[in-house]
Amino acid sequence: MRPKTESLLDTIAALGTPVGRSALALVRVSGKDSRAILRQVARELPEEPAARHPYLAWLADRSGEVIDRGLVTFFAAPASATGEDMAEFSVHGSPIVAEKLLATLVEVGARMARPGEFTQRAFLLGKMDLVEAEAVRDLIEARTETAARLSARRLSGRLSQRLAKVREDLLAAAAQLAATIDFSEDVGEAVSPETLARITSAIETLSALEASYRTGRLLTAGCRVVILGRPNAGKSTLFNALVGSARAIVTDVPGTTRDTLHETLDIRGIPVELVDTAGLRQTEDAVERIGVDRAREAARSADMVLYVFDAGLGWTEEDGGALSALNGAVCAIVANKIDLAAEASGGPEGAVPLCAIAAGAGGQLRALLEDALTQDLTTEAASEVLGSLRQRDLVARARQAAGEAVDALSHGESPEYAATHLDEALDALSDLAGETTPEDVLERIFSTFCIGK
Repeated sequence: MRPKTESLLDTIAALGTPVGRSALALVRVSGKDSRAILRQVARELPEEPAARHPYLAWLADRSGEVIDRGLVTFFAAPASATGEDMAEFSVHGSPIVAEKLLATLVEVGARMARPGEFTQRAFLLGKMDLVEAEAVRDLIEARTETAARLSARRLSGRLSQRLAKVREDLLAAAAQLAATIDFSEDVGEAVSPETLARITSAIETLSALEASYRTGRLLTAGCRVVILGRPNAGKSTLFNALVGSARAIVTDVPGTTRDTLHETLDIRGIPVELVDTAGLRQTEDAVERIGVDRAREAARSADMVLYVFDAGLGWTEEDGGALSALNGAVCAIVANKIDLAAEASGGPEGAVPLCAIAAGAGGQLRALLEDALTQDLTTEAASEVLGSLRQRDLVARARQAAGEAVDALSHGESPEYAATHLDEALDALSDLAGETTPEDVLERIFSTFCIGK
């Protein structure tokens, strides 16, 4: 049974498009009073407007003053996005028009929607499960084409279908265990191979899904790559090569970069925040010293560090000290300016030789980042991808409980013990779909959505 909430008694309204000037703005209303509210704002509509039929109508406030002329559409429950009666207003994209229309909708009986409340109602009324609801948020927030594609697959129910198959296997195994327990006096407590096969199949799927979370986290949250090194090692030149434009100022004067510079890249579907930093050195210049402190701070919070040294000067004691200070952070080392190096640089094993001003430098660096960031990632063909830590934790809990059921059966324990573990696994999957999720957890999830969705 899904949680209920008294807020379903209210009719809600919100702007469904970003605030600001645009060609059009979309305003949405959902709730039992949607039809009546629509008729009060668009008074020339029929008494019973046809569902899903767009009407071109004048919209006015309570005093009759015209707000705009736009398209209005009524959606009758349950054939609507939320499962309730809904109305949508497509008006000119002036912030003043949208604000005036929303104010009028509130005056005639609606209230402003909370973040994610439209999607929350769709979930509560059975239009989607919680996995699909979370995919709505992930799709809106996707920063790369790959992230958007995988979110759309979750929204279409692909992940939910896979989880449903796992539940079917565990429910069937639980039923078989129950029959074994009930008739143990007649047939004994031997568990059929089919029961074990069902549980094992579920564990394999859950394990693959659990492993996919790293992919989901990278595609959704992205990662931070910080370029670090001593002054004049060529960090800003590498930054520009990766970005594909002269974003950072490059000169022969050491200490040119005084602050962190940020740019977002798409590295095989992963949104990568690339950070250029000030050169690491002791300095009496107060401004440069702040930049060096910020460089070290950025390195501490980085998912990966791209450490650059000057191959012409060779690997120095200062480079070694800076690398040791990273405390084992994921790091790729670039021996830059190899065109100026008369002989081997003496850098650490695995350092990538590069000339940042060469035509193919950007491509080489992208390949380096791609290899470092995408190793061991789940491929799209191999698995659906979990999109949140909540999903990963519940899948892990179900996988562990199912594994304990197999262990109990393998050690010859009573089927009752295995049945108890299967119940735990099924409870975790029910929570994953939102069937038993506490209301305060639901509120926390939907509060991360944007208003109007």
